[in-house]
Amino acid sequence: MKKTIIGLLVAGAAFAVSAQEKALLETLVKKGMLTQQEAAQIAKDSVSVSPAAKSTKSIKIFGGGQGWYTWSQGSVRQPSAHPSLSQTSGFTLQYVKLGVEADVGAGWSGTIITDFGDGIKGTNYLDTVVASKKIDLDYINGRLDLGLRKVNMGYEQNMCDFGQLAIDRSVATYFFTRADGNDGVLKNFGSRTVGVFWDGNITQVPGMYYSAAMTSSVSEGSENVLTASNSLSFWAALGYKKVAEINGESISYDVGINFGYAPQGSVADNGRTGSIWGINPYASINWRGLTFIGEFFFQQVEQYSAGSDGTCRSPMGANATVAYKMDVGEWGAIEPVARFSFVASNGLGVRSASELASGSDLGLLSYDNAATIFVGVNWYPTSAVKTSIGYEYGYLYDNATQGSATNAGESVRAYSNCVRAQVQVLF
Repeated sequence: MKKTIIGLLVAGAAFAVSAQEKALLETLVKKGMLTQQEAAQIAKDSVSVSPAAKSTKSIKIFGGGQGWYTWSQGSVRQPSAHPSLSQTSGFTLQYVKLGVEADVGAGWSGTIITDFGDGIKGTNYLDTVVASKKIDLDYINGRLDLGLRKVNMGYEQNMCDFGQLAIDRSVATYFFTRADGNDGVLKNFGSRTVGVFWDGNITQVPGMYYSAAMTSSVSEGSENVLTASNSLSFWAALGYKKVAEINGESISYDVGINFGYAPQGSVADNGRTGSIWGINPYASINWRGLTFIGEFFFQQVEQYSAGSDGTCRSPMGANATVAYKMDVGEWGAIEPVARFSFVASNGLGVRSASELASGSDLGLLSYDNAATIFVGVNWYPTSAVKTSIGYEYGYLYDNATQGSATNAGESVRAYSNCVRAQVQVLF
């Protein structure tokens, strides 16, 4: 699979180079620097790649890479034992992406984005694979996607991997939108999955948008995301965004709500499945380089683990992020960032995002609640390069009722400290 994907991307790149070479030869002939015969001979001797469909209008190649250094330390404290300490550190290639986007005419396009980094799991190195159709009729305006992509659940989760304000996504985003984001029940409720997606605009109300999707019940973080599942999940969203003028200054905002229902989205250790439904209201405001993003999560999860036969859990959580981007002349721009995140898992069990990303653990215990604070700074020497450094503190407390804690009657607390630096380059 990996070799096939790389071959397709190399072929696309070769086609793009061939098109540029042809344009260069035509320019040199016009300027009298080459004769038509010399240009024809050069073109004949060159390797050329042609698209399979004659209707193909353009092919765009893009990508980027992001490397992390992470130092993470966690400690567990409980009355019946001495405090325990765990520590990890090391380098990671978090995202390594290469993509091809082709406009094949008549409103149709195709996009393939691969990711060979550590941040993607369960999708065979595929970030996005969609066939798209733009539709613009009297009352219907939008784009239909068929294939693999993210569902609309979680504002931070659906921000570009290369466009995150904090270096990593939050504990709430991990818990509520990824199958591997909690320490108890496997929740297939968000992130990448295979299905049919519609993103539309309400033309009668400028700025109002909506979406709907019907997808597989298996999502990123689980195994076999690309294979057929025995159930479907359903998604819908409604939002409004606008740029307003206040005292001669522009302020942009985006508010909305995401909704999802997965009849078999909850998978217990014993293989039994239950339903999940959830909502995710959000708001984003940008003014004079100042950005604020807030979102709330609420889910109801049907749990069929041992001792919890059909118990309905109702976890909730939130993210609040603020950043201020400042121009510093020839040095580019800097952007201080702060974020607060919390999860009340209602017995499902949670670990910190730093642990999940680094692979460390806090005593293999399952905690009911988590709160984290991140502070850091991004530096943009150019628009294509970003370097960042940040620190995240996490506090996890109360044992989850079905977790792996052996001292379920004790008040167990955990503390995590994580320092992370990153370098990112786009092209």
